[in-house]
Amino acid sequence: MKELNPHKVFVQYRDIMKPYGPVMGRFYTITHSDISAELFVFVASNYAEDQITKMRDEVRVAWEQYKEGVALIGSVIVDGSGVTGNASIRNNIFYNEMPTALQALRQADRFLFDKEPKLDNSPVFIQFISDNPEYNKIYDFGAIGIYK
Repeated sequence: MKELNPHKVFVQYRDIMKPYGPVMGRFYTITHSDISAELFVFVASNYAEDQITKMRDEVRVAWEQYKEGVALIGSVIVDGSGVTGNASIRNNIFYNEMPTALQALRQADRFLFDKEPKLDNSPVFIQFISDNPEYNKIYDFGAIGIYK
């Protein structure tokens, strides 16, 4: 896992979301700038649709009930209607860059994790959405705490 520069991670809380909660109903939209290598994490009561570009390279993640606790469940769009780019290349980029996106989420919302340390044990599942069964998979990226 490559080292994340915390000075390149920017967070914006929207709606009722605050740095310390609530946990449930918390949606993350993670985007980036290819030019500046900055990562942007929007924390809101819904996904930040206004931040979605035609590239469709965002990561969407939300807290959901899971077994006896909670999990971070998310998705990325590998291919499909209106998505440009080679599915194989997009799939590899999403898979290889997901640890960086999850580090950005963990860094951006660190005050929540400091207040609720048990959240670091929450699993992260990301669905790669694709018309091709080879890429249409759900990946387990481990506990969010490993991205501290």
